[in-house]
Amino acid sequence: MAGEASANGRYPAAGLLVVDPNDPEHVVVRATYGTLFTHDHGGEWRWVCESAIGFGGFEDPMFGVLADGRVVAGLFVGLSSSTNEGCDWSLAGGGLQNRYVVDLSVEKLDPSRVVAVASNGISPGEFLTQLWESTNSGGQWTQAGVDLPVEFLALTVDPAPSDPARVYLSGRYGAPDYAGVLERTSDRGQTWERVDIPGSNDTSLPYISAIDPMDPDTVYVRLDRAPGENPGDPSDVLVLTNTAGDSWTTLFEGEGDMLGFALSPDGSQVAIGGPTDGLWVAPTSTYAFEKVAEIGVKCLTWTERGLYACADEFRDGFVVGLSEDDGRTFKPVLHLSEVCGPLKCDAQSGVAETCTEEWGAVQLTIGAESCDGETTSTASGPDGGTSSSTGAGAGGSSTGDKDEEGGCSALPTGHVSSWWRALLPLGAAAVLARRRARKSRGR
Repeated sequence: MAGEASANGRYPAAGLLVVDPNDPEHVVVRATYGTLFTHDHGGEWRWVCESAIGFGGFEDPMFGVLADGRVVAGLFVGLSSSTNEGCDWSLAGGGLQNRYVVDLSVEKLDPSRVVAVASNGISPGEFLTQLWESTNSGGQWTQAGVDLPVEFLALTVDPAPSDPARVYLSGRYGAPDYAGVLERTSDRGQTWERVDIPGSNDTSLPYISAIDPMDPDTVYVRLDRAPGENPGDPSDVLVLTNTAGDSWTTLFEGEGDMLGFALSPDGSQVAIGGPTDGLWVAPTSTYAFEKVAEIGVKCLTWTERGLYACADEFRDGFVVGLSEDDGRTFKPVLHLSEVCGPLKCDAQSGVAETCTEEWGAVQLTIGAESCDGETTSTASGPDGGTSSSTGAGAGGSSTGDKDEEGGCSALPTGHVSSWWRALLPLGAAAVLARRRARKSRGR
């Protein structure tokens, strides 16, 4: 039974949802069993295996969709991107080659612009951390400004929507205090200034959740507290600064992990939630939070269309839902059974060569139904029967991406878990556990 199964050794769940800034019908969902794409707002969902994109194991990359439809993902081994709707993926070359791209963020007012932060260990307790940017939808990447201090380990990055020269990084400094901090710049990385986040340290790491669309000084940060030994131990906390980090206010402390955060497009409402706490919404004029739904939130994204939530299929009745009444009710957009199989691509594409053989096992795991009868293989079911898997069909393109700085490198067609472990630089392992459980953000 699908409800008893796990995907990639993990419970089948979605943890991130991003919407194409120029096509609201185009939605990308990162799940524990691969990445899902729809171009008709859930009419049909197609699957891409992790290895085609360049990651594996328990890695949870940040994704973004740019102005021209290019999809980008920050990986342990670099920055992966696809210009043909997910059929082929390549790693950026040049200075981003073999870099751990910890986080990335597409700019809201100009989605042809995107920033990323790369942070690699260079010696015990020291890191090479840099801000990178693209101004042409990921076609070319250059370093923005100067390197960050070597004691700083980056976790998240966000540019201010109303002032792109203002960029914030969250992370932590080294011994002896391991303080959680914001690094802020008002000149796109030419100079950096550190401000401490009270209550944040190595066991309460800071993750930027959003920046107010009109006020570059207003930043929302979630403190990811390590699990305590006893019931009632401190849980995750939402904090706010209206002074670019000079002072802080605690807005919410629940009972469990705060896996979802979303700011409404106009900045007037904020939504937060998790599997234990359910969904809470508050006006930003008062921050008086009201519990509006009992769903076990795993991600939140707020767009002009409404508030999206990732939830638990077996508990809440959907994987992704859309609310048009500020979270009080949700209409399902994705069920596990509705995943149709591998993305339809040319036979020579990376997805066709890599994902087709993996689909049979994934289909059994999540209980997906065949959508179009394109059967390319069968896999033995738990009861000894067979289950058809949907293969790659016609359409799509096999043209690889071309990175203008230093070219690009095609991804291997086999499973990548041993490959990325071999390339994992010194020091990056220090944040693997946190990265795997990182909080999704409603971008």
